[in-house]
Amino acid sequence: MFGGIVLAINSGCAVLDKSTPAWRDYPVTLKGEPRIDLHVEASGSGKPVLLIHGFGNSVYVWRHLAPALAQQNRVIAIDLKGFGDSPKPDDERYSVYEQARLIRDYVVDNDLKEVTIVGHSLGGGIALVASLYLQQSAPDRQRGLVLIDGIAYPQQMPMFIRLLATPVLGPLAVRLIPPEIQIREVMKLVYAENSAVPEDAVKAYAKVLKTPEGRHAAVTSARQIQPPDLEDLSLQYPSLRVPTLIVWGRQDRIVPVSVGERLHQAIPGSRLFVIEDSGHSPAEERPQVLLPVVESFLRNPEKTD
Repeated sequence: MFGGIVLAINSGCAVLDKSTPAWRDYPVTLKGEPRIDLHVEASGSGKPVLLIHGFGNSVYVWRHLAPALAQQNRVIAIDLKGFGDSPKPDDERYSVYEQARLIRDYVVDNDLKEVTIVGHSLGGGIALVASLYLQQSAPDRQRGLVLIDGIAYPQQMPMFIRLLATPVLGPLAVRLIPPEIQIREVMKLVYAENSAVPEDAVKAYAKVLKTPEGRHAAVTSARQIQPPDLEDLSLQYPSLRVPTLIVWGRQDRIVPVSVGERLHQAIPGSRLFVIEDSGHSPAEERPQVLLPVVESFLRNPEKTD
């Protein structure tokens, strides 16, 4: 079965959704949409730190960082729409722009002030867009931005994303292949080659794929993960005026470190820190290295290289 899947993916059958409204139009286009109450886990007190996970993950990805960060900050780990314990509506609105709109609305609706937004992978792309939206509509609310191995520019999507985005085959595969097998194989690619995949994380992330709603969210998110106007959006990165920390795993095989370097050049005053011996998920693979870097930034986000 896996051989047939690889053949189909390599034949270029994946279809990314081209119908997503442009990033400039998205907040206006969906202004009247019903509110979605995203699942959050909050702890600690102090300035708020909003943690946004990546594709296929949940708040569980922050398990090594959140308790330590909560000693000095109000830590709010949030499950994106369609993931973890957040709602998974049967609609077609799972794009980066939809998720960023929901994050922006969460910040405003909960009156968060001096918030630092931390995004990993897909969550990094969402954090970028949400920061642009906040800069336009609520510029005094955000204190800092941390991007960890985030999507940011048009690129070749990894095979597991192309599989999910393939009509017929994607929904069929996500339904027939046991969720633990799916997650374990993906995490082998996400982690550095010399890192062991933890079984507790496999079980935590597989849970969502055991429901029809979770499978719908995964397939739809994969089709919409790369907006058609992403190149146009990327031209806005130099306009960001929020202090920004960019962190990357040197061995990232999902979003290469060259993307982090390009972001560093694009965002004025940003800092770039590369973690050796880490793949795409430093928060899980090298939390002991990532934590002090993030803590230092939270203490003094205005510092520049």
